[in-house]
Amino acid sequence: MCQFCTQHGEGKKWYENMANYTTAVFREVNSAENLTRFLRGFTKSLRDNIATAARWQRRFPRIYRFIAYPILSRKMQKTHFGQVVPLEDVETILDQVEHIVRLPCVCRRVTLGSEQRYCFGVGMDLTPILKEVPDFAAFEHWTREQAKAFIRQLDQEGKTHSVWTFNTPFIGAICNCDQDCMAYRAQVTLGVTRTMWKAEYVATIDPLTCTGCTLCMKRCYFDAIDFDRGNKKCAVNAATCYGCGICRPACQHGAIRLVDRVAVPEAAGSW
Repeated sequence: MCQFCTQHGEGKKWYENMANYTTAVFREVNSAENLTRFLRGFTKSLRDNIATAARWQRRFPRIYRFIAYPILSRKMQKTHFGQVVPLEDVETILDQVEHIVRLPCVCRRVTLGSEQRYCFGVGMDLTPILKEVPDFAAFEHWTREQAKAFIRQLDQEGKTHSVWTFNTPFIGAICNCDQDCMAYRAQVTLGVTRTMWKAEYVATIDPLTCTGCTLCMKRCYFDAIDFDRGNKKCAVNAATCYGCGICRPACQHGAIRLVDRVAVPEAAGSW
């Protein structure tokens, strides 16, 4: 289990510990005033801070790698941090939370310049705060059945699901990301900070079932699937795999499944 599970999971996955979605935990680590201030500056932070970090990384790569990167990563881990979760774990969360609202995605507003609605506020009722923040005020109340159906659709389309904190360990959001996500760009594309853990799982491909069609390779955002031209089969690089599971719907032969990360030696310590 990941570091967050050890610290905040009470013996289970930390994002399945429903205490981490409650008002009580929120009040321990955050406040309405602080969260309102954070959300008001969120768009500007995504747009400007990541670009600034990328410039510094290009100018001073070694200094950035050994000093700036770990400092920023520790800050993110305390303030606004995520973990990739597969579809079935998202559904487990949705089955237990009381409040679900669909939100405009700030990441897509920054990267695409248009409104896309892929994000959900979950758990504690944050609507009194959200309605005071222009970027989030146009939220929609959804039932868990609506949310689960929509996220299943996004899973088929290849969106990676993740949970996010607003001062760890309080979890307030489920996001459904692709390469337009600013967290993905910051962590994977640019490598300027670590914003999220990999999932508690890794994917594995059954070589007897795999036909070598490579559809899973085209779906994977993390370049974690290789093709062996000799035996014409695909295989997962467990150390690179984020365990999101979105390769599974792409496989027309059911050759892909998720297994516990800790059970795979080459991936057990890779978060």
